[in-house]
Amino acid sequence: MEFTDKGTVQKRIMICMDWYEPGFKAGGPIRSVANIVNELKDEFEFYVLTSAFDLGETEPYENIELDQWFDKDGVMIKYMSRQNMKPSAIKGNILEINPDVLYLNSLFSKLYTLVPMTLVKKIPIIIAPRGMLGAGALEIKKTKKKLFLKFTQLLGFYKRVTWHASTEEEVKEIKAAYGQNADIIIAQNIPTAQQLRLEDIIEKRRTGVRRFIFVSRIAKKKNLHLAIQAMQYVKSDKPVEFIIYGNIEDKDYFKRISGQIQSRGNITMEYRGPLNPALVPATFLYADFFILPTKHENYGHAIVESWANGCPVIVSKHTPWKNLRVRNLGWDVDISDLKYLVEAIQEAIDLDADEYLAMVRESYNFFKDEISDVQIIEANRKLFNDAC
Repeated sequence: MEFTDKGTVQKRIMICMDWYEPGFKAGGPIRSVANIVNELKDEFEFYVLTSAFDLGETEPYENIELDQWFDKDGVMIKYMSRQNMKPSAIKGNILEINPDVLYLNSLFSKLYTLVPMTLVKKIPIIIAPRGMLGAGALEIKKTKKKLFLKFTQLLGFYKRVTWHASTEEEVKEIKAAYGQNADIIIAQNIPTAQQLRLEDIIEKRRTGVRRFIFVSRIAKKKNLHLAIQAMQYVKSDKPVEFIIYGNIEDKDYFKRISGQIQSRGNITMEYRGPLNPALVPATFLYADFFILPTKHENYGHAIVESWANGCPVIVSKHTPWKNLRVRNLGWDVDISDLKYLVEAIQEAIDLDADEYLAMVRESYNFFKDEISDVQIIEANRKLFNDAC
């Protein structure tokens, strides 16, 4: 395919990232970018350069053509084969597209961030760190990440980039790593559209069972083991289910904790594998509470999706979402002591029907009235316009 010279109508944005739709196993970062692209594709020319493989997979996606640009619903995408994933190919694709802006959806990706940063000098660059500079995230592979940050700070490696921060908290994290003069634009992630009706949600929740779900990548950062351990301490006269969905990103971690996924008494625990994004609304439709005792989230797509589907949450304090119990949206819990997580889950189990349904309505309306906001879309539009 040949690309014509850029006109004056639309700005050309090239996105480089390790995984993109139809992939889903890498979690929120895929949804973050896909939601931006789908919302703004009529205003900008988007080109997505990505791998042909989902996270941890050895076979490419079905029904795609490798190493060829093609138009998918108004967005140009190229899925790269293993043989073609090399620096020269990355540079060649960038020069071929000649974008107005490069958008890099990671801080640490060797091929899709560090290579473009090294080889391309004259194109404006936006980097979305996606929470990778949060304290909890930096604790994982701590020594390696500390050396990387020190090295890039000394070299001024990211000095010329514009940073995409999802929250005010992420602004602080970026400045702590790369200085007070870092060029940062705040644009909250664009959420997935609400698909279910509140009336249908309320009808499906009248089951007599307290159903908790975990929907996230299974890795140390997400602290699934804390939720499993807390479930072992709660008490209930009625049935309680804890259903776990997620791609096993850290196999050693899952092996260590899988033996604890055991039912006892009225408490049933079960792992059901990865959850395809297309099934998220139907899964939340029958869930009473969402649990994510994470070490860090700069946004938390699964949290927001939970509210979109009228499902209150039990999360750690290490997310942007605060004072949840006061706002009747769930609980944000201090996870330094397991007892606080146990107390939140126990309170959720013990809520009477009216208290619970009030929380469902508040969660659904919070998403509709405050999260799904035209100002969020405008902030993302401004992100690309200002960087050009």
